[in-house]
Amino acid sequence: MSTFSLCDGRTMGVRSWPGTAADTIVLLHGLLDCSEGWSGLCGRIGGRRVAFDLAGFGNSEAPARGSIADYARDVVEGLDQLGIDRFTLIGHSLGGAVATAIAEQMPERVQALVLLAPAGFGRIRLAEAISIPVVRDVAQMTLPVALSSRLMVTAGYMAMVSNHCTPEHSTVQRVLDRGGRLIAGAREGTRAVVVASRGREAFHRRRVAYDGPVFAVWGDRDRIVPSSHSQAVTTAFPSAQVAIWPGMGHHPQHERREQLVELVGQALAARRAPARSAPAVVQAA
Repeated sequence: MSTFSLCDGRTMGVRSWPGTAADTIVLLHGLLDCSEGWSGLCGRIGGRRVAFDLAGFGNSEAPARGSIADYARDVVEGLDQLGIDRFTLIGHSLGGAVATAIAEQMPERVQALVLLAPAGFGRIRLAEAISIPVVRDVAQMTLPVALSSRLMVTAGYMAMVSNHCTPEHSTVQRVLDRGGRLIAGAREGTRAVVVASRGREAFHRRRVAYDGPVFAVWGDRDRIVPSSHSQAVTTAFPSAQVAIWPGMGHHPQHERREQLVELVGQALAARRAPARSAPAVVQAA
């Protein structure tokens, strides 16, 4: 785990696992999580693995005002500072929307894209409800209490995230350790998702300018990002391979870890090769 400074002076956290640079995998987490949430998956896959803390989570400072584009710019700056040129990109939930923005911003550097119940491909009613001013104010007052209670965090995770699958101790502990510090990040992340899904240029309204391999997965019991949004992925990425996993909620890296390892393997196998420059034309004397 390390940190570095962004150009605007904010601190960004990054977690890495050593491996072959040619097989670099970059991972972006979802709301209320951080780079540490990828440890279970990264312990089962090879290559160089790099997970960023999105702004407002983990060891990354919150932005004054968040947007999907701003989160993406932070990660791109981090990639440049780390000297990471080409990579397979994996994004979960909020991180899926950020990953999509990065793939469109630098399509030549993203060798394959893996989206796990990504935000940005339709309106999320829960996020919109929480963003209503009165509801938002109440949430900001009650969240510090909820996020400091092991019982409430566990119950909320099982009810809303994992389709009644009991969370790992480390998952709950990460939330408890950060508690009230997550409030600003959660507020800006939720607002960013709502704004991104309503805009004219929302991913679900157009073709995304990335033509590399795309793999997307949803659980049919996802209570946060509906699996019906998967249809929009094929609008944005016509050649995407989309799967709905039965009985799964919103957290494949915990609920279906072995299946996810296989999916990452498929993405690595499908990576597109670097573009080759055209051979020089030599004119006869």
